[in-house]
Amino acid sequence: MLSPRRKAALVALAGFVVLGALVIHASPLSAGNLEARLQAEAQAALVRARADDWADVRMNGQVATVTGRAPGRDARDRVLAAVSRATWAGGVVAGGVTRVIDETHLASQVDEFGLRADKVRGRLIVRGQAPDADAESRLRARVEQLSPNGAVVELTLAPGSAPEGWERAARLLVEELARMDNGAGMIRRDRLAITGLAPNAATVNAIRAAFSVPPGDFHTAALVRTDGGGFDVSVRDARLCEMLAASALGADPLSFAPGTPRFTSGGRSEAAASRAGRAFAACEDVALSVAVRAEADADAAEGLALSQAETVIAAMVEGGADAARLSALVLPSEAPDQLRFVASSLAPADEPAPAPADPDAAGDATGDAPEDETDGGDAGQTEGN
Repeated sequence: MLSPRRKAALVALAGFVVLGALVIHASPLSAGNLEARLQAEAQAALVRARADDWADVRMNGQVATVTGRAPGRDARDRVLAAVSRATWAGGVVAGGVTRVIDETHLASQVDEFGLRADKVRGRLIVRGQAPDADAESRLRARVEQLSPNGAVVELTLAPGSAPEGWERAARLLVEELARMDNGAGMIRRDRLAITGLAPNAATVNAIRAAFSVPPGDFHTAALVRTDGGGFDVSVRDARLCEMLAASALGADPLSFAPGTPRFTSGGRSEAAASRAGRAFAACEDVALSVAVRAEADADAAEGLALSQAETVIAAMVEGGADAARLSALVLPSEAPDQLRFVASSLAPADEPAPAPADPDAAGDATGDAPEDETDGGDAGQTEGN
């Protein structure tokens, strides 16, 4: 039988346990409540800093991550400071923001407003830029609706950069891509392109018809076919040809055996380059350069990169591209892209030709996306284009 002193100790211990549970799960300092409160206050800090149109913040515990396309360094610094001071004095005990991670990037004159969408094994993967938070939210909801088996949506806010009709173009891209077996498409500035395989001829015709009515000021191209069929259309816009070839490569970068111009074994890179060649074969009066990055500032590295570009070209020719309209280039070692397509018009001077591609803003041939934190299974190769 317990003594009165022991009974009192047990009652005190039970009360302490109950109080601890309340502190952990129900008090304002509980983990879930704390993160929700910090999220709301950090978002309010963006509004006070007048940065909610370009910046976004997400909380992981007491750590804040700020993303977005900052109009300038001062604006970025103001936002980072505002989020760090969003609540209290900070610290684990005080319950404030303990750390701010800067994942913003600065806008520049050569910054290209872009978006890439892939359909891989029944899932939609969308990465790129959106003009504002509302458009980003609407597009995210539509992608998730179209991809019930799961979707990856990673969009950076970039206010003031979108051309007229951007949201309609983005919806058109993901909605038509969702109808395909697999494929990919891109938005770059005022261009919209899609390529891939559709389940039947009726779907091919429906996608072509949808893309024949450009949204806003956009120029469009749709290279869609059935398995075993042909694209049966031609494209003469150099920038659209760049995008079609880059889309056909799939989401994964090409892979070369270390120190050699050969593709790695397995055939995935060769198949991807072949698909890009098949897409470019539909382009008329357009030349295409394949530029590969040199991995070091040395003549040997540049020679290797040139040989790797020739390997890509050989696979593209196997896919049906005209070798006479393909050439190899080398990108400098500091280039952000492993591989880039640069197209130019071959139309006679007396014919009205589409605007030539901008080599400085041609973008990564594997997409214009932010850093890819998705594993290889989520960003798999787009097959069968």
